[in-house]
Amino acid sequence: MADNKKKKKRSSPVDEMFLEEWDVKPKKRKNKKKAGGGEKALAVNLLLLCGILAMTALGGMLIHRHNSFAEMVRVVEAQTFYDGTSVEGIDLAGKTLKAAMEHWQSRIEPKYADRTVTVEGVGDVTARDLGYQSDYQSVLYDAWSAGRRGSLEERYRAAVSRQYHPMQLKVTRSGYDAETLDGYVRALAEQVDVPAQDAAIESFDPVNYAFVLTESRAGQRLDGDRLKRDILEALKNGGGSVTPVVESVAPQVTRENVNAEYGMICSAVTNASSSSSNRLKNIQTAVGMINGYCLRDGETFSFNDVVGERTTARGFKRAPAYSGGEVTEEVGGGICQVSTTLFNAAVKADMQIDERHNHSLTVSYVDKGKDAAVNWRSQDLKFTNRSGGDVYICCFVSEDKRVRFAFFGRLLPNGETITLEGRTTETVDYETEYVPSAFLPKGQSQVVNEGKKGYKAEAYKIRWDAQGNELSKELLCKSVYKTRNELIEVGV
Repeated sequence: MADNKKKKKRSSPVDEMFLEEWDVKPKKRKNKKKAGGGEKALAVNLLLLCGILAMTALGGMLIHRHNSFAEMVRVVEAQTFYDGTSVEGIDLAGKTLKAAMEHWQSRIEPKYADRTVTVEGVGDVTARDLGYQSDYQSVLYDAWSAGRRGSLEERYRAAVSRQYHPMQLKVTRSGYDAETLDGYVRALAEQVDVPAQDAAIESFDPVNYAFVLTESRAGQRLDGDRLKRDILEALKNGGGSVTPVVESVAPQVTRENVNAEYGMICSAVTNASSSSSNRLKNIQTAVGMINGYCLRDGETFSFNDVVGERTTARGFKRAPAYSGGEVTEEVGGGICQVSTTLFNAAVKADMQIDERHNHSLTVSYVDKGKDAAVNWRSQDLKFTNRSGGDVYICCFVSEDKRVRFAFFGRLLPNGETITLEGRTTETVDYETEYVPSAFLPKGQSQVVNEGKKGYKAEAYKIRWDAQGNELSKELLCKSVYKTRNELIEVGV
């Protein structure tokens, strides 16, 4: 069945926005006839006219409101920098972030990063090579993203206010990286630097008793600090050229220095002129095994290790020697004069004495307390080199039958010297024994064994300055020598 009722007229979306905005509700029309005739009709027409005028005005306001909203959206969602934005004095309004980045990368930054310094004799180096750094990317991004957070109105106000309060940003640049620059200069120095060569002892000639030296030689060194300063100054001025300064480096030790510091430290001598031929031969054999020996710093010398066992197969002969307080014939007899002379020289060379033994009886070739007895596997002479450098031991038997030892190496400091002094502290008389003999005429006598007194002695190590003043006196060792009774045969 057809619906004969009149359909209700619906308002348009614009009308709804208008009504909602202003809270105006349409009134229902009534079909009642109203009294008043023309007057009422005039009133109605006026009312309608006013409504039409109001609708027109409010519609204009709505259209303006719509246009303002669209403008806000257009401004805040633009993918370009807001008006009033500049970086390093360059206006970025209307430019995209990508375009600005490309402009800085291709047109701005190379002016700084590609600044070139020519190092004379080496080549070119740029700020980029030396670790140039720039924060232009973060600055551009900050300039573009400023004001793009918050509500639509907040972003719009930020964009609009930029026109009245411009944003002006600066790019921070570092023309170099300190570590990279240091590495560059170090690499150049490795190519340029030549260390100076000091004069030094190469070897020792025991025949001529002289040191063989290596010559000193000057070196060169790049002035790295100055080169860094010059490079930085050139970069600051946009580039340029610099000349490296290479300095001469003098050796610290010259031949003259070595000759003044090294030489014969000391010497010692004993008299072997009363020796038999076999005894003298043993002395010469032992001396030949020691001559030219190099004792390294910190090493210990052992007489028995260096000379070795005394056997006829090794060239030693039978000669008088002390054994158990008696004089006997032994292979190698007489070499204690070698060890004694060496002991005296070692003390005067300031060696550290580690082992030393006195003879059972006194000997005639050295003062009491200054001898050094050796015996294979039971008694040794040992000393350690604490001089701070190598020492060379030279020795020989001269034509006048003197046993001579000398130590060569670093001289004692300040011209000092050392002496060894023996001092007898006690003397013990020997006893005399008389033995009857049928082989001698009655009343006659002869000495079979000479008596030897016993002694106690001390040896002192005395240090002197260059002017002969005593600096110190050290008790080095003590010795006890036995007595030997005198034996006399008497005819009966």
